[in-house]
Amino acid sequence: MDKKQKEMQRHQEDAALNRGLIWVAGAIVLEVLLLLVNQYYFHFTTNPQSVAIAQALNSGMKFLRFAGIIAAVGALVWLYLDVKKLGKIRALPVAVAVGCAAVGVCSQIIVRFQGSGMRMLFVLVAGWAALALIYYLYQTEMFLAAVAGGLGIVGMWFARNGYTPVNFYTGATLIAIVLAAAAAFVLSKNQGALKVGGHKIVLLPQDAKYVLIYATCAINLAAVAAAMAAGMVVAYYLTYALLAWLFALLVYYTVKMM
Repeated sequence: MDKKQKEMQRHQEDAALNRGLIWVAGAIVLEVLLLLVNQYYFHFTTNPQSVAIAQALNSGMKFLRFAGIIAAVGALVWLYLDVKKLGKIRALPVAVAVGCAAVGVCSQIIVRFQGSGMRMLFVLVAGWAALALIYYLYQTEMFLAAVAGGLGIVGMWFARNGYTPVNFYTGATLIAIVLAAAAAFVLSKNQGALKVGGHKIVLLPQDAKYVLIYATCAINLAAVAAAMAAGMVVAYYLTYALLAWLFALLVYYTVKMM
């Protein structure tokens, strides 16, 4: 590799790191907002002003849990039309879609699960920042496997903290894992690319290995299904098993990069 190629590679790595740090900064902003909600929604005093703020937050989150998801769907439509017109993925519609979805999901979890949901969100947002760094700094196939693994762990939490292990949220987690597997299958049939409006959008390298993605999806599907069938105690121990699998993936892809 000559000097020019090394300089280009260094520039690409720096750009990837900067994009990853932007997503981390977004996660930090969301964490700060969660801290404010935690303070003024869960720890309000009997002061009339404090009560009024808590009531306003409650009404706002009940609205945002639906409005955020609707806005995210609208942003995805915008992204599709944008890709169809320009033939590339721009950061702005992606950021809007992710941001709106994050607001909607966080609001729903806080309204539904209250304090335990808030504690889970602090960890979940940190996981989101980690996924952003994985996407930009590791192989993109690792990102898809990590998403499936993260969904399985979230499914374990819903199985343990829902009214029953079988609930809407664990069911939604199963569907999301299936969609991740379907996305990997579609990409494998098109050499890691999607065709949108006649344009070819490359998401994974042509030599990407899909075995670990499929294995991760299968393991997490089986784990969530087992938790739904066997109950909260099984979900508790399976959470650690899925965390161990994620750690093994991280080690494997780290060694692969060397």
